[in-house]
Amino acid sequence: MFSMILTKMKIAICSIQRDRGPWIKEWVAFHHLMGVGKFYIYLHRCTDESSMVIAELSEHFDITAFSLSDDVFRPQLSAYQHCYSTFGQQHDWIAFVDGDEFLFPTVQQNLELSLLEFEDKPIDAIGVYWACFGSSGYFDEPSGLIIDNYRRRAPLDFGANSHFKSIVKGGLGTEFSVLQNSHYFQTKRGTFDTSMRPLSHGHMNHEPHYDVMRINHYVTQSRSFFLNYKKHSGAPDIGSNATRSEDWWNAHDRNDVLDDSLIHIAPSVRDLLRKIS
Repeated sequence: MFSMILTKMKIAICSIQRDRGPWIKEWVAFHHLMGVGKFYIYLHRCTDESSMVIAELSEHFDITAFSLSDDVFRPQLSAYQHCYSTFGQQHDWIAFVDGDEFLFPTVQQNLELSLLEFEDKPIDAIGVYWACFGSSGYFDEPSGLIIDNYRRRAPLDFGANSHFKSIVKGGLGTEFSVLQNSHYFQTKRGTFDTSMRPLSHGHMNHEPHYDVMRINHYVTQSRSFFLNYKKHSGAPDIGSNATRSEDWWNAHDRNDVLDDSLIHIAPSVRDLLRKIS
């Protein structure tokens, strides 16, 4: 059974979340097992039990939570800038990922061991590529863990997998700024992927590499989740309330490949959730 190794490196996650109450516990427990010690969670336009769930989780994990005003323009970018400007000096690395994104090492046992090889490289951030998952044929949202239920994904050459999310070195101060999107940030020495290829936009034409770390992006979840939430959730990084179309669903609900990359971690996540219940 997978278990967390206590680390000396101070790794944090910053995330903006909207109506992710049913899944936040799994997301926090999972990343805790990966070696994340601190969570900064920004709630935006939540109408569910998210704030209550986070209050319960805060009794067991180191979480600092904020509620964003409904009228904040580009709330995701505002949250990211606030997080780094306020807390960036306190951590060795801060990952900026969403509530439907699960960041994990593909070779090492935890994120610290994966990040150690980049400590002395002349870079400020690492881009970790998506692997996008579809609905796995679910119409209604199933009970249980996301990492258990959703195990079918698009091929790795699927276009959206060229998106990445950033893990940024701490201590950059004003050399870090959030400008255009939630994937790529302005820094002095730049962002590189795990193969040390330079990244200059949130979506590159590089072939995604998963040799060190990966993000499983559960982009659709079930059909009912899409119809009742995802379709109308907008894009918080650009301040848009646009509706996702059926074309978007058809393009992203890819279930070509059976992927058990996180099935070995699921028992440890369930065990940890039982302990904190």
